[in-house]
Amino acid sequence: MWVLQFVACNGNQVIGGNNESGVADTGDVEDSTEQIVDSGDPDTGDDDSGDDPDDVENAVYAAFYDVNVIQQIVIEVSSLTMNDMDVEAYYAYTANPSDPELSYWDANVVVNGERYDHIGLRLKGSSTFQYWDGKPSLKVKFNEYDETGRFAGLKRVTFNNMTGDPAMTREVIGYKFWRDAGMAVPQANFCQMYLVIDGEEPEYYGLYTNLEAMDSEWIERNYEDDAGDLWEGNDYADFSSDGIPNFELVEGPGDTEALDEARRQVQNHGDDFYADVNDVIDMDQFLEFWALSVAIGNRDGYPYTQNDFFIYRDPADARFNFSPWGMDESWDDYTQDYWYYVNGAVAQYCLYYDATCPDRYYAAQAQALDLYEAYDFPTLAQQMMDLTEQAMADDPRKNWGGYAMTTYDTNSYRDNLLYKVEMYPGMLRTAIGL
Repeated sequence: MWVLQFVACNGNQVIGGNNESGVADTGDVEDSTEQIVDSGDPDTGDDDSGDDPDDVENAVYAAFYDVNVIQQIVIEVSSLTMNDMDVEAYYAYTANPSDPELSYWDANVVVNGERYDHIGLRLKGSSTFQYWDGKPSLKVKFNEYDETGRFAGLKRVTFNNMTGDPAMTREVIGYKFWRDAGMAVPQANFCQMYLVIDGEEPEYYGLYTNLEAMDSEWIERNYEDDAGDLWEGNDYADFSSDGIPNFELVEGPGDTEALDEARRQVQNHGDDFYADVNDVIDMDQFLEFWALSVAIGNRDGYPYTQNDFFIYRDPADARFNFSPWGMDESWDDYTQDYWYYVNGAVAQYCLYYDATCPDRYYAAQAQALDLYEAYDFPTLAQQMMDLTEQAMADDPRKNWGGYAMTTYDTNSYRDNLLYKVEMYPGMLRTAIGL
């Protein structure tokens, strides 16, 4: 059941966060590396205040994903390591473009003034992948060399380069909408990325999406029972004979029999597809997932492109739940034309081979659009654009799919996105007949 939690989207000004600028306080990045990297050991909550360490950790976590504050990230890395990372990535993508095997490399990271030495750093991405001479997306793993390593209870964090979104806004507002609708999705906000290469002065690498990694900590925060399997859906992953091998285990014991059982139920259902499959897939949750994807025009995922999504088998009821991974292509220009032409088996059987499931889907879609219209998306989008206006303008590496973008270009795409977020529900209602 969806819930309304739209406290930040009622038209009131919410920008500012920790300070008036909406930028996390870290000292002056441009003036002195020392002010950033020599900040002492991270605060573990062991101070004279008497605060519970768990409360401190949760507070740091909440602040790190505060959508109203731009986080400040500094990565210290050697030029030799950067070169080795590029070489590894070149051969990995040449060998397997859809699923390259990339390593974590030794580096240091400073998060809002707190220094963490000897963390794991790796490049990431598929269609948005870029080398260090561009604007690479990055993963940081705090426990790569020390199993106990954490930041705010997080083992890993992800920094997306936003090169799939010329407006540099979609991920943050898309994930926020889903979270406020009560869905299990990662946290997301903005960060400014700086690099210290070979101990030189910090270099501003640009504005990034700060995206929560989906792993055991994410499961624990989103499900009462965290002992289940979390699978990532790679290209063509599906509950079909060809699609099952494309699920990659992320966390959990890896019960492949549960995947096969769900596939069998999907492919060999009886007269009532919804009821038969509901034993192994939470169909109400799937319909909400699907409807919200359409509501924001996110066709880069299941059940359309069949990638960029996760499934979690919740031990509480032994059923799979869906979560999105990738909102950078939301508000797609053609969702209103192609929303019906699905590829994923679960959606296909629902729409094309069942008498009652389509009505359930249309009802879920109507509810998703009602939520969208109550959310005041234009205000949220404008606030996020205002928050990041200067950080975006100063970004020396902003690009769309590898092509350089000027501030004028990005602002033009932002204007276009503002138009889309206002017009989208009406276009979809007309197309779907709601």
